[in-house]
Amino acid sequence: MAEAMPQTLLHEALQKHRAGDLVGAAPLYQQVLKLSPRHPDALHLLGFLLHQAGQSAEGLKLVNAAVATAPLHTDFRGNQARILLHLGREAEADKAFRAALIATPANPDALRDLAITRRDSGQVVAAAKLHARLLCLTPADPATLLAHSGNLIDLGRHDAASALLRKCLLLAPALIEAANSFAFLQITIRDLDLARDWFRRTLAAQPLYAAPHSGLAEVCFFENDLEACLRHSERALELTPDDPQIHVRHGFRLLAAGHVREGWQEFEWRLKRADRIRREGLPPRWQGEPLAGKRILVCAEEGVGDELLYASMIPDLIAAGASVVIECAPRLLSVFRRSFPGCAVHAYKREGDRFRPVHRYDWLPKDPPVDYAIDAGSLPSILRPDVASYAHQRPYLTADAERVAQMRDRLAALPPGPKLGFCWRSKEVAPFRNLYYTGLSDWRSLLTDPAIQVVSMQYGRGWREEIAAAQKAFGARLHVLEGVDMTDDFEDILALGVAVDAIVCPSTTLVWVGAGLGRPVMEFGVEPHFELMGTGKHPGFPTVRVFTRSLAQSWEAVTGAITDAVRTL
Repeated sequence: MAEAMPQTLLHEALQKHRAGDLVGAAPLYQQVLKLSPRHPDALHLLGFLLHQAGQSAEGLKLVNAAVATAPLHTDFRGNQARILLHLGREAEADKAFRAALIATPANPDALRDLAITRRDSGQVVAAAKLHARLLCLTPADPATLLAHSGNLIDLGRHDAASALLRKCLLLAPALIEAANSFAFLQITIRDLDLARDWFRRTLAAQPLYAAPHSGLAEVCFFENDLEACLRHSERALELTPDDPQIHVRHGFRLLAAGHVREGWQEFEWRLKRADRIRREGLPPRWQGEPLAGKRILVCAEEGVGDELLYASMIPDLIAAGASVVIECAPRLLSVFRRSFPGCAVHAYKREGDRFRPVHRYDWLPKDPPVDYAIDAGSLPSILRPDVASYAHQRPYLTADAERVAQMRDRLAALPPGPKLGFCWRSKEVAPFRNLYYTGLSDWRSLLTDPAIQVVSMQYGRGWREEIAAAQKAFGARLHVLEGVDMTDDFEDILALGVAVDAIVCPSTTLVWVGAGLGRPVMEFGVEPHFELMGTGKHPGFPTVRVFTRSLAQSWEAVTGAITDAVRTL
């Protein structure tokens, strides 16, 4: 009878707990623990009850005691991890979830929770592996199919994500998140009508869901209907006013429509995204205060193209009387030191990964100290409130004279004709990004004209294979300067940018290389182009000509117009 009493009390407490009667359950758990102080179930359940009642720290002590008593009990480990997550102790929570999986490797709850934890912490690759394992255990679970499709979308594996979403929608046709994600994937394959249809289906099921309004804004954007685009975008913000991604996309749409001040202000929401750079040890943020006699740090953005673009505003800070400290990618260190000789330039050391990068600032000078800091991408919100504020910009990058001479000597050895630096895509290849890029077959006319000497400025990986395939397919003429590193050596990149007669490229880092040097650039892209701010050209960068197409059109008209323009060189 003495042994039965704790179990009877525990059973009664658990019934009340499951019914939501925390007040009634708590004293019964306490009675069990008076009779059996190390009773693992009572410790665990009372601990989790305290967590539910808002006393997570006290609850964790009891759950920890339960784990110590029964370390192989996966439910204990799982709830221990959930409480740790609630307390912001993510690393410990991750360890607890892993311990639960070691005890029971095929535990779907532990797999699911660990996958969610990894994804929330930015470890998308790890989350994808866990969700793949989970699908082996629960292949027909719509929630897991949806979660894993999100991982695959983040990793650029859109075909695999689409297959999972189709299966998910067959199993759960009313799952609006799956319908919305499927609609977004249709944009990447340029099927705007199908995307619109699925977004509308989603809204019919849930009119107060913000994501499909943002999706319809995206469809209208690619159709160059900016009025309808902004209407849907504003509705999405009304429904979800605190979503950073919706705000950032709204900012791009406002810029495309020529609403410059508002667009750059919305762009500031990028600093609240989960994948933003975490900056540790910064001085106060610059809000536009007078800079005469002050020292300001300009923090690097995540991509070198953005760093080069926003460096166009560093001369404004110098003109305002500031002493400027520039943080940059290691690849840009020597370029920025030459281009901004009066500034202190420091290369960052980036920790984490692309989903959760971290910069630390223990290297900042102390004498004199730095008064302010600002992310480079935040400079436009203060210094470029309208198109007119771009008018005073001038070329601001300086190439190494000796390397420029070497590049000119190498180009002089080529056959006669204009020397054209050429890049046809970005470094990163992904379905959505590829909407903006070409293949070499789109440039047949340019690449078979013997009067034009096209020099590859392509960077990244796989481009040599693409050139070889184009040479075999249609006799493409494309010079490759061996030993020139177009990916990491920006001294080479800038020197070649000066040496060629013009650069042809999409909206990539090379646009800002050419623009910063004041060299002719022919940029191709998809309209509307938000960086043009409704003007048809790049404000502040007069040497850049832009050639665009609608998403529904082929690249032929654009590549033909650029080829004609090159022939006039």
